[in-house]
Amino acid sequence: MTDRATSTPQTSFLCRPVPNNSWFCSALVAQYMSDEGSAGDSRQVLINQVKSHQKASAAFQKAWHAYCDEHGDGIYDPARHKIQLLEEFLKTAASKTAGSKRKKKQASVSESATSRSRSRTRRRRRHAKGRRRAHGRRHRRERRRRDHRGRRRRKGRRKRSRSRSQSSGSSAMSGLPSRATAIKGAERAVASAAEALNRLKANPDAAIDEPALQGKQKEEMDVALRALQSEADSELEAQLQEVKDRLAREKASRLVEAEEKLEQAIAERLKEAEDKLRQEAQGRLDGAKKLAEAKLEAIMAEARPKIEASWADQLQDLEAKATAARAAAGVSKKK
Repeated sequence: MTDRATSTPQTSFLCRPVPNNSWFCSALVAQYMSDEGSAGDSRQVLINQVKSHQKASAAFQKAWHAYCDEHGDGIYDPARHKIQLLEEFLKTAASKTAGSKRKKKQASVSESATSRSRSRTRRRRRHAKGRRRAHGRRHRRERRRRDHRGRRRRKGRRKRSRSRSQSSGSSAMSGLPSRATAIKGAERAVASAAEALNRLKANPDAAIDEPALQGKQKEEMDVALRALQSEADSELEAQLQEVKDRLAREKASRLVEAEEKLEQAIAERLKEAEDKLRQEAQGRLDGAKKLAEAKLEAIMAEARPKIEASWADQLQDLEAKATAARAAAGVSKKK
C-alpha cells in the first residue's frame, strides 16, 4: 500500500520544521519511549497478521482501510502504526467476525427449522390425501408454487446482497485516502511529532542526540520536498499537456468552422454580385433599347416630311408622264 499523505501539497507542511509524515512520529515514539524489547516482537507479529489478512480477505482490507481513515490518519501501512492501534483494530475485527458468524448460524438454524416444518407439513398432507383428493391436490400445487416463489425470492436476495458486498469490497481494495483525509492526517502527524519532540526535550534523563535528530529532520524534509516538487511538476506538465490538447482541438474545430463560414460567405457574396450584375446589365439593355427606339422615332419623324414630299414629286412626275403618254396616244390616233 502506498501513502499519499507524503505527496499531497499543502502550506502547513512547508511552514513547520518537521515533515508531514506520521512515520517520523512513530519512529520517535518507538525509539525513545518504549520500555521493553518484547513489544517490538509482538508488534511485528501483529503487522504480519494484518498484512496476511489483507491479502486473504477483501472485506478485511476494506475494514482496515476504513479504520485507518478514521483512527490512523489515512495511512494503510501497518508497519507505520503503534501496537495499540493494531491491537484495537484486530479486537474490533474479531468481534465483528464473531457477530457475523453468529448471525449466519442463526439464519441457517432458522432456515433448517423452516425446512423441517415444511417437510412435516408435506407429510401430513400426503397422509390426508385420501380425503378430498382433487381439492387437496389443487391446494398443494398452489402451496408448492408459493413456496417455490418464496425460495427463489430469498435466494435472489441473498445473491444480490452477496454481489453488492463483493462489489463494494472490490471497489474499496484499490481505494486510496482522499486529499482532505491525507492533509488532515499529515497535519495531525506533524502536531503529534512536535509534541513528542517537546516531551523529549523537556525530559533531562532521555539521551537525545540533537544534531542527529536535526539531520534526520532535514533529510526527511528534503525527501518530502523533492516528492512534492516532483508531483507538482508532473501535475503541472499533465495540466499543460491537457490545455495544449484542448487548445489544439479548439483551434482545429474553429478553423473548420471558419473555413465553412468563409465558403458560405463567399458563395453568398458571389450570388449577390451576380444578381447585381444581371440587374445592371438588364437595366443597361433596357436603357439602350429605349434610347434606340427614341432615336428611331426622331429619325422617322424628321424623315417623314421629306419622304412625303418625295412621294408627291414622284406622283406628279408619274401623272405628267401619264398625261404626256395619253396626249401622244391621242395624236397617233388622229393621224
